[in-house]
Amino acid sequence: MKKDGEKMSKKSRNVTIIVIILVILGAFYVLKNVGENRNQLKIISGLVIEKNKTGSSHFITVETFGENENEIEKLVMKVENESQWKAIEKDDYYFMTYTVKDNSSLVLKEIEKNDTFKTIYESIVKEEPEEEEETEEEVREKFTAIFPSSDKLDISQLTLLDRENIDFNGDGKIETISMFTTAQRDENGEMMWDDGQKWFLLINDEDNEYVLFDDYVQLGMLEFWVFTSKDEYHIMTLQTGSAVLKLSDYTFDYEKGSFVKKDIFNPEFLNVIYNSTIK
Repeated sequence: MKKDGEKMSKKSRNVTIIVIILVILGAFYVLKNVGENRNQLKIISGLVIEKNKTGSSHFITVETFGENENEIEKLVMKVENESQWKAIEKDDYYFMTYTVKDNSSLVLKEIEKNDTFKTIYESIVKEEPEEEEETEEEVREKFTAIFPSSDKLDISQLTLLDRENIDFNGDGKIETISMFTTAQRDENGEMMWDDGQKWFLLINDEDNEYVLFDDYVQLGMLEFWVFTSKDEYHIMTLQTGSAVLKLSDYTFDYEKGSFVKKDIFNPEFLNVIYNSTIK
């Protein structure tokens, strides 16, 4: 449950802000346009982002809210009043009224600074910046291709923890997935765990060996699951430890003849406080 006082969603804030703006604009409309033909006048609040001069004509470009409350649109207006043109400052916020000519051009009529709109506009634009798209390199970093090893791992001094035979790559031949550790068993077959030891997860077929996991695990362990999703085999591993909680997914790339590892969950600066146990 969300705590009391938590900020409302961006959309809700925007709706509320738009209502406030409309109230302010309505008041401004009444004050500024008494005696004018209101059917011909339009009113907005916006940010002047450009001032341009073409021959003897002056134009400003205004950034304001569009019909959709979450969209920003740009309007270009002709400024016919010389004193208005000189007083308008770029990158400032204004109330303004304008008319639309028959050729759809916009002509500025009244303009007045609007610091209230500035505060509201900047709070929307700056409060929640858009997330930057990931670069190709950042996307590639999340995936690791695992090709067959040139030399098979010497498992003579390792302890086998688990093994299963499955056709992972759909070639009709059975592969073997095996998990080993450097920790040894005592004379009764019980594991003699140290504070840390190396763990290995291997895939073997008749000709090749793929090393999916080869790492030292401190105060933790490695587990794996094999499952299918949409007719595709997946191997999921969970590495735990005092400062590690890493979930990875492995699938087989038929074109490249490699397994592809994707880290699904691997938080930084992790400090495990407690984990449940079943007795």
